[in-house]
Amino acid sequence: MGRAAFHRFLTAPSATGGVRWGGEHATWRDLAAHRVAEVRPGGAYLVDPSVGLASVAALLAVASVPDTTLLWATPDSVGAEGRRIAPGLHHIGSPLPSPTDRPLWGVATSGSSGTAKIAIGHADAWELVALHYERAMFQPAFDGRTPQVLATCLPLQFSAAFFMVILPGLFLQRDVVVFPPHDWASVAQAARDAFVLSVPAVTAAACVGTAAPVDMRHVSLFLGGGHVTKTRVDLIRDRFRGVSLANLYGTAETGAIAVDHDPGHNQHVGQPIPGKTVWIDQPDERGVGRVAVAGPDCCRYLWRPGQSPQATGDHVASTDYGRLDAAGNLCLEGRVDGGEKLRGVLVYPRAIERHLLVLPGVSDARVLVERRDSGLERLVARIVGDVDPAAVHEHCRSLAELERPADVQVFSEQAAGAAYNAHGKLR
Repeated sequence: MGRAAFHRFLTAPSATGGVRWGGEHATWRDLAAHRVAEVRPGGAYLVDPSVGLASVAALLAVASVPDTTLLWATPDSVGAEGRRIAPGLHHIGSPLPSPTDRPLWGVATSGSSGTAKIAIGHADAWELVALHYERAMFQPAFDGRTPQVLATCLPLQFSAAFFMVILPGLFLQRDVVVFPPHDWASVAQAARDAFVLSVPAVTAAACVGTAAPVDMRHVSLFLGGGHVTKTRVDLIRDRFRGVSLANLYGTAETGAIAVDHDPGHNQHVGQPIPGKTVWIDQPDERGVGRVAVAGPDCCRYLWRPGQSPQATGDHVASTDYGRLDAAGNLCLEGRVDGGEKLRGVLVYPRAIERHLLVLPGVSDARVLVERRDSGLERLVARIVGDVDPAAVHEHCRSLAELERPADVQVFSEQAAGAAYNAHGKLR
């Protein structure tokens, strides 16, 4: 018999701190009192992160029972709801073929590769994960203090929101605030140290909609986007006065990997996080190889619904290629699955995107291979920012002819909302 994912926490939950989600509020003590009789040791359960406070109550109901498997994911990302046994809680078939003697967690990846994946790890390491983020990220951002408020405007099914807001909120007994992406008033008015997790596109949209600069000196804002341009850094710092700004890089499979505390240059994604082992696996002559990671928040299995789960071993090989520069910064060099055929030749859209991002006025970029019913193929660049398409074409003249986008679509920051998906990535 193993143990529950939450143990020591449940003996003294806070009667004051808790979760504020829109117009709802509940203390950790109230949430921890929630139990579901049908949750049994050895069972597998899906907790839907999109149903408000019921999501957190369901998480605690499962995590307080030994040897459970808890998938923190919306039903559509897993492909089946299973049997609903409480609000936001479904009993499902186990993703692993054999019983487990340790509790397990699972979170869905963003699906940027087009194939849904569930990263699965050991839930009895959650407390270690919370302490890891406290020491490695929260305290350095607040001169050694742990922030009193952990907040996000992202959907909670984001793995970063789960690991960096929900779990530390539980184990460190901090206030968790889930606020609408268009309304940052609850953060601005907190008047207490606040760690805020967002993505560049959502934050830029909020800044564009802000009538006057807002005092954010008490906020440390982490942007989980892989990159953030100088254009957006300048916009955020102009509207959110005094904010401490950092760029976060990581994946659902690996957890947080690196942090850049002075973003906007697009040369690297910062130093590996203290306490996280990061190296380059099988580097070539330029030092470029797959980014490999080991740590308490790394998954132990990767599961594609409908297939058998694959064990990752003692480390996770990321979906990105990278290298470490002379200062120890992690530089990304494209996705492992990033090559696409264009008229029979392999091109790398991520490399073309990095080329576009250095053009002044470009805030974000996505390059796609568009295939029409007629059989014609062309390269399309979707750009957010203030730049003329002709300037983009001219900027791309230094690329090989096949790498030059044939169609350039430009969206202003004000009109860019519809161009992004729910994960803050350009479609």
